[in-house]
Amino acid sequence: MLFSKDYSHLLLIPEGKEGAIAIPGSTKFIPAQALSLCHLGSSLSAGDGSTNFTTHDRMLFSKDMKTLVAVPPAYGTSVVLPTETEVIGEYALAGCKDLASITVLGNVHSIDPTAFADEVKAFAVVALPAGEDYKVRKAVWEAAGFQHFAEPAQPGTTTSPNANEASGLTYTLLDDYTLAVSWQGKDDPEANLEVPASAEINGVPYRVSTIAENAFANRGSLTSVKLPTTITTISTAAFAGCANLSIIEFPNTLHTIGERAFEATSIKDLCLPTSINSIGSRAYASCSTLERVIALGTSEVASDALAGCTNVSIYVPSGSEDTWNPGLPSDNNHLMPYGVSLSEEPLTIEVGQEANLLEGGNLQAPDPIEASYSYAAAPLSVDAGTVSAKKEGTSDVTAVLTLDDVELTRAIRTVEVSPNPEAEANITQLSSEVALPGVYLSEASDIQISVDAPFAVTFGADKPYDVAENKAAAASIEAPASFRNNMDLPVQLAKVDCSIDGIANYLTPINNDFPLSKQKLFSLYPEGKVGKAVHFGYYDKLNSVVPDDRGAFVIQPNSLSSYIFRLNLTNDTTLANAKVNPSIADGGITSRSLVSVMCTFEHLSFYLKDNEGNFYTLADVKEHANSIAESGEDSPYWNQYNDYLNKENSYTCQTIWGGTPYDVRIIGINHDELASSSSKAGLTFQFKNLLNEKYPMNTSGIDAGSWGVSELRARMNQGGDIWSMVPADLQRQIATVKKYYGSDCTSTSAEVSTSKDQLFLASYFELTGSVWSGWSSRLWLANEGTQYEYWNGKVTNDYSDNAALEKGFQSTPPSKGVFWWERSANPSNSMTFLRVSDGGDPSDYNNANASWGICPCFCL
Repeated sequence: MLFSKDYSHLLLIPEGKEGAIAIPGSTKFIPAQALSLCHLGSSLSAGDGSTNFTTHDRMLFSKDMKTLVAVPPAYGTSVVLPTETEVIGEYALAGCKDLASITVLGNVHSIDPTAFADEVKAFAVVALPAGEDYKVRKAVWEAAGFQHFAEPAQPGTTTSPNANEASGLTYTLLDDYTLAVSWQGKDDPEANLEVPASAEINGVPYRVSTIAENAFANRGSLTSVKLPTTITTISTAAFAGCANLSIIEFPNTLHTIGERAFEATSIKDLCLPTSINSIGSRAYASCSTLERVIALGTSEVASDALAGCTNVSIYVPSGSEDTWNPGLPSDNNHLMPYGVSLSEEPLTIEVGQEANLLEGGNLQAPDPIEASYSYAAAPLSVDAGTVSAKKEGTSDVTAVLTLDDVELTRAIRTVEVSPNPEAEANITQLSSEVALPGVYLSEASDIQISVDAPFAVTFGADKPYDVAENKAAAASIEAPASFRNNMDLPVQLAKVDCSIDGIANYLTPINNDFPLSKQKLFSLYPEGKVGKAVHFGYYDKLNSVVPDDRGAFVIQPNSLSSYIFRLNLTNDTTLANAKVNPSIADGGITSRSLVSVMCTFEHLSFYLKDNEGNFYTLADVKEHANSIAESGEDSPYWNQYNDYLNKENSYTCQTIWGGTPYDVRIIGINHDELASSSSKAGLTFQFKNLLNEKYPMNTSGIDAGSWGVSELRARMNQGGDIWSMVPADLQRQIATVKKYYGSDCTSTSAEVSTSKDQLFLASYFELTGSVWSGWSSRLWLANEGTQYEYWNGKVTNDYSDNAALEKGFQSTPPSKGVFWWERSANPSNSMTFLRVSDGGDPSDYNNANASWGICPCFCL
């Protein structure tokens, strides 16, 4: 919604705004016209502490309720004005063009001429209670243009099904002059029931607000119910015993779900809108099919609301766990809190720097909840919460959590990017802005752009390329361009942006069914790799494009790469089909620029290069890993990666996490089992060094040998802060694998448990391949995986003398002098986990709440 900077004035609610409309308490001026386009907003509420406004029955009033200020256009066909209402203000109901009745309980003495649409005045019924001043009150409405009047029915009046039907919907008028609906008769309703938004009593339409007590109870025919946006209450046992009812969607107007409302139904998924205030006793009891509840707000939930339900995942806003905990019997139901909060302080960052958007805030997104970010892309980019500054400017970044396309919550933080001359110098080396092309237009006024057209183009400041002098050329114009990377890390093309200066004045389409706005008039591709070209135009989402294969646009450190810019003419009508606009042909006197192109490069999230000059992107290595997983030693890549494994100095592999480059090594080939099948991941990698930060295994310090439920494991996998450091494209390629761990470190049993991990720590046995004699009775220790090929012969378990101690890890991931965690619990102490000591001893240990280094492993 659009406000003045200080939120004092509401300016506009866009037509796409759905559901509940919440106005901040600080807003002092709300013109009803600001709501006139919002036909999807079904309710309106004023924030706590508002001194100017209050809300009643989803309508906005002045604080004293005397003046009706605004009603959302999607309110419905019937409105009831409370006894306090005396004035109907400007445009208050002008957007409510479906109004069929206005029930007036008080003495309205002033109606602004703009308050209602003309069609409402012509056809709607005004229901005025009888009384001594009836004629005076009626005259006010007649003066406003209304023509139809009736006396409202008395609360308690009940209708019956249509005269020709023995069974059907019946309605009862409530004290607030809205209707409660139920089903009457022996015959069941149809399977897919749609509850109407209004019904008539004595010729006056009233809004349906309530599903009555026992309204549809035990109606076995029902399979789905569609509720109107007028419903506020579902009463006791309204749908109880509807054994086949599996689908119901709640409107954003619903406040109350009564006792036993959906007891013993077949509902599988529930999405509870923010408007719900209370959920009654046994509301969903004995729903054996219930699998998931998504709560978008905080409600008062009865302690037995889910009695008899098992294995239900309940997603609730962070901080509202206590409202659901009493309602979670110990039947393997799981509470899954979610939430995102961002600091109110702007994030300040310089060009070329990176920062954590979530610093000072919090993100909880248990699987399968997804976090995404939206922002103005000019000054910055955001990847998994890491903000990268590109150029000076300000952008509001919105973090959004969604679950199966349902938006759960969002938060906004302002990011301010300030200049950094040193960083901008580097960026200039990685970006090239090229004017392409300028055109000399001939006197031949209607010549198609082709090899026969007598005109010339220029690329930047280069000499014009005259098509007429080279009639044998292809029906396109190409010019070389080059980019130099002066940095120490490889980069790849992230996207191509272009801007146009009046191109429609210079070119015109040959086929009017193929306008210039749809044409990909320009291309960029690596020299000799036309099949990798990225094509772009100048609007309709063609002016900012990302290469399909970024790996084809990689530039090695301190090197120059050659590319081709191309103006597409008529050689490929799937791209472009245009001709010179005859009105501006001047015989080549003027050179006009058609487009300016900006190519933006970024660091690679992952790459591998070897001493033979071979360079592989993430996509390449993933393809090799898949081949190895499928074909084993018959894969054409097996020997290549086996050589890398045995000759570590023959290659370099690097990834960037959270803006920091880390070297990684291959430690296993076809080693780890995939979580989703009996197959294996082709390649396993481990950091050569540690993450910058140190972490505890468990802040509580007590965990009986359980990597599977440790805090550190949660942080390293989806939704955790360590996982969020991993670049998004690498996240998508990392394979989820089974990892084994001892679930009871003090037991001598050989039993182990398994976890499903994207990132993990190596176990004691995966590093050593053997068990120290003092722990030989802990049989599970040897079942926490098998030794990685890389570590074979590089570690010893015997630290009884200095010579053995000196041996330690011959190639310790961090250099000696640093401690780092293993995922294995200490077989001798349930409060500690094993770690590799600063001398390379893998049998060292420490309390779980101590913070030590992390050496992540992952599989492709």
